[in-house]
Parts: sequence; structure tokens; C-alpha cells
Amino acid sequence: MNLLFKKILGPRQTEYLLANHSLIVQEVSPGVQRFAEIPSEVQPGIDVRALFPELIGIENILMSIVLGSKPSFELKGVARFSESTYPLYFDILILANEEEHQTNKLLILFEDATERMVMKQSLVQKANEANLLLSALTASRDYVDKILRSMADALLVTTTLGTIKKANRAAQLLFGYSELELIDLPLSMIVIEEELLYQARHRYILSHKELARDLEVVCTTRSGEEIWVEFSCSAIQTELQELYDFVYIGRNITERKQQEIEIRRSLAKEQELRQVKSRFFSMIAHEFGNPLNTVLFSTQILKEYGEEITTAEKKQYLEHVKSASKHMVQLLDDLRLLSSAEAGQLQFNPAPLDLPKFCADLVEGVKISYGKNHAINFLEFDRTVEPDPKNAKQTQKMQKLPGFDKKLLRHILTNLLANAVKYSEIDSNIYFELSWDLEKATFQIKDEGIGIPDKDRGQLFESYYRAENVGKIPGTGLGLSIVKQCVELHGGQIEFTSELGAGTTFTVTIPCYQKQQND
Repeated sequence: MNLLFKKILGPRQTEYLLANHSLIVQEVSPGVQRFAEIPSEVQPGIDVRALFPELIGIENILMSIVLGSKPSFELKGVARFSESTYPLYFDILILANEEEHQTNKLLILFEDATERMVMKQSLVQKANEANLLLSALTASRDYVDKILRSMADALLVTTTLGTIKKANRAAQLLFGYSELELIDLPLSMIVIEEELLYQARHRYILSHKELARDLEVVCTTRSGEEIWVEFSCSAIQTELQELYDFVYIGRNITERKQQEIEIRRSLAKEQELRQVKSRFFSMIAHEFGNPLNTVLFSTQILKEYGEEITTAEKKQYLEHVKSASKHMVQLLDDLRLLSSAEAGQLQFNPAPLDLPKFCADLVEGVKISYGKNHAINFLEFDRTVEPDPKNAKQTQKMQKLPGFDKKLLRHILTNLLANAVKYSEIDSNIYFELSWDLEKATFQIKDEGIGIPDKDRGQLFESYYRAENVGKIPGTGLGLSIVKQCVELHGGQIEFTSELGAGTTFTVTIPCYQKQQND
């Protein structure tokens, strides 16, 4: 080993050894023994791994250094323990020997790191102690902060029976009473659900179980306003044994509760929208599936057996295709109409209309399309008064334009009549009564069908909603939603009465004439 190199290593408490490519020790410095696992065996000719087992398992790395593919390798903080002395810590640095005639050898340096490691451990220990102290200080600070915060909250002290003995400033501000007004006041005067607190007090007296924490109750202020207050309760032993006072520390959580209510409403709305979406896709799959199957089946029969079936049978299959196609077109029209209505784009175009003739023609059309097996009875009642030529105001009123949109009115009445047919037994009666005067027209459609269950009535006009008793009767749940919006565009109202198993009556009332500005 180079003499100059040895002189450099001396002051640094660094020792060395040289090993060949077979990891056999070739040369050692005088002080290397103290770093070895077995100091007495340190001598040339021994396998370096026997002296330093830390090198076992890294032979590939060592050979890479010998061959020059890796410049060095370092192990830090290696420890040697002895029963008679303190632990020894050292670092190992492995290099390729660069001296002439010393190639293919390893130079392994050992540097005493005991002082550094002991200092590091001491610093770690002090840091841990500092962290523990900091945690204790933080806990103490949090404890003080909680006390300060609680004093900013409402504080009430009551007897076992719930009579208020003391109230702080925050409680006075929260409930709107002065301290004198609160003293000797029953807690039930400000806490609507005081029964909960009463039960908690007596449970503690009987069993000494922990009192309720974060108990949310509705309270009332002096002005009558209801607020939500979150109370934490504790018991205090009085001068008399087994007699307690109770401390209530509360904070106003009305805003939070309102937010929770709003969140619950939003979640309920979201759930409702998911259900609507589910009903919509279910409806689409069902209502388009059946007519599409009809079309596919009929066209397949005509394609494969067209030459074998009779003309009458061909005509029948074509009618099936036509009917199914009309059903799908009607469904698409309903969807477009509903989309326009919900987007506020549904047009309302009132025009003069001969109501009796319009309704009579519509009934005949419904009979042909839907009511072949039902008796649809149309009745009309003109309740207007013949105009008096001498009464100019009445004559002017009779000349006002009627406010009916023919297209929307047709949709209203056709849908209600079609529903009456759909949900009624074959050969049953359906009654359509029209009555009108100078102010309004009333359309009443009555059937003897299955009726509407009570629990479904509140949602009957919602999109895609169908009553639970419809069974396998086809339908989309769109019709009544569209009807209601068409009625509202006319400025009218729609109502219904129903008896389960006995029938339903829908009544639509629509203003006949547009009001003039000088009316």
C-alpha cells in the first residue's frame, strides 16, 4: 500500500485491507482488527467475508468493482457489539485498487463512525423528547382553547328538576332573555324536547352513567323562533350528598341543520332523478321493444312465407307493421312534446274554435283508434246566455277571441280518453261531458276502470310515473305529465277523483276567453 496514502488515512481513524478477486485478504492495516467480527483472526490469506459477514450476499457487487463496471460501494452505520464495551459503529467503503501491479484487487476502507452515530442517536432521542413535549403543550393548549370556546357557547346550570340556576351571557343572547328572566325558569320553557334532557338527568342519578354528549334538540327563543342547539351535559355534586346540579353547554347549530336538511333534500331529489332515469330506460326498452318485435316478426313472415300465405294474411301482417309503427311514432311525438314542455319551448297558439264540433269529431276519432270495444258517450251543455243587443258590454264580451290551442287541446282530450279506454274493462261505459259558458270550458271524462291507488295519486302527473296497479297494461308514464303542462299553458286546471276498482273522473277547466287589458 502506498506510504502517502497510509499517512493520509491515519488521522482520519480509517483502516484498510486489500483483497484479491477471490476475496482473500492480501494486506491489512494495523488497526483493522477492531472493526472485524473476530479480531483475532484478521490476517492475510483469510476470506474477507469471514472477518466481515456484512459482505456476504453482495459478491456480485464486489466483482463488478474488481472488473471496473462499478466504481464503489458503501455500507454506513455497521455496528459491532461487545459485552465489555460500548457499541462500535463504522462505515465501509469498497473501491478498486488503482496502484500499478495491484489490479484486480479490492481496497476496503473502514472509518470509525461511533461518535457520529452516538450523536445522531442522541439527537433523535432529543427530537422525540421535544415532540412529546410539543404534543403535551399542544394538548394543554387545546384543553385551554376548549374551555375558552365553551365559555363562548351558551351555558346553563339547572337543578335535578330542571330549574335554571345560572345562565351565562352567551345563553342570554341565544335565547333572548336576561339573566334574571332565565333564573328559576323551567328548562322546558326554552327546550321544546326537554323530556330528553330530563331522562338523561335521572338516568345519571340512578346509574351514574355518562350523560349525553352532542345532544341535538329544538329550542325556542323569547320571540318564538325555533332554533337547533347542540348540548353537552355534565353533572356537578352539590354540598348535599347524592344531589346534583347539571351543566349544559350548547351552541346554535341551526344553520348546520338547515344545510343537512338541504343536503337530504338534494339526495332525495337525486334519488328521485335516478328512479326517473331508471323508469325512463325501462319504459323505452318495453315500449319500443314490443312494436319492434312485431315489425320484425311480421316482416320476417312476409319475407320467408310471402308466396305461401294468403292475401288476407299478408294484409293482416301489414296492418300489424302499420299499427306498431304508429305506436312508435306516437311515443316519439310524446317524448318530443315532453322535452319541449320541460325546456319551456312548447308553443301556445290560441285561435277561435268550435268546441262542440271539435270534441264530437275527436270522440269519433278515438272510437276508431281506441274505443272499438267500449261505449264512449259524449254529452255537451251550453251554459251561455243569449246576448242582449241592448247590452253593449255583454255583446263586446261575446266577441272576445277564445283562448284554445287546437293542437294542445287535442292532445289533452285524446290522452284522457285513451287512458279511460285502456284502463277499463271491455264493453264498459266511458262518459265525456263538455260544458261551457262565457268564462270557461269544462271537460269531464269518466270511466269505470281500475281506479288509482291512494299512494300513487300525489305522483300521478310526474314524468314516467305509473300507478302500481296497472299490471301489464302498456304505457309510458308520459301522457298525464304532458296533459298537465298543456292545461297549464292554457291557464287552466286539471283535477281527478278516483275509487279503486270503480273508476276515475278527470276534470279539466280552461278559460274560454283571453282577458283584455281594460277588464
